[in-house]
Amino acid sequence: MSGEKEQLHQLSAQIEDLIRRIEGISDPAVKANTTALIQSLLDIHAHAFERVIEIVREQESGRGVLNQFAGDELIGSLLLLYRLHPDPLEVRLNKAMAGVRKAAALQGADVELLGIEKDVVRIRLSGAAHGCGSGNLQKAIEEAIYEAVPEIGGVQVENAMRAHHEEPLVQLQVNTGVPTHLAR
Repeated sequence: MSGEKEQLHQLSAQIEDLIRRIEGISDPAVKANTTALIQSLLDIHAHAFERVIEIVREQESGRGVLNQFAGDELIGSLLLLYRLHPDPLEVRLNKAMAGVRKAAALQGADVELLGIEKDVVRIRLSGAAHGCGSGNLQKAIEEAIYEAVPEIGGVQVENAMRAHHEEPLVQLQVNTGVPTHLAR
């Protein structure tokens, strides 16, 4: 399975590189045609996925199959891309929040969902920062939310973290071996 993940990672990197190259095309006609081709391919894939979902829903065991699709890393991400994921935004966001709360708790922090306003997820990060501090934790939380609900416009974090030190800091002086009165 890790070989499959590596292959998907390489394909994603290749796609990102090609997109950057297309954005750099100076000829407007070539750039427009290339962009139209890519959009057409995405549109046909979206229609095909939509039809697959319709057929699966018609089956008696369809909900279970859709849940399996949604739970699969690759298929689930494509369902998100084409806005066909069977779970609504709120359900996916709450699942992501449950995961980030566990990770935050390990660092002595708490994450609270304040709401969604105009496509922006608002959260509050509070508690005492351990280890790397709240910056890395905040970034990890934002990434988890974007992964679960990529259609949102943004994540706004109210950071109410306070510094927490296990032991007091100690100031050390370096002894140069030269008496202080001679060092001047």
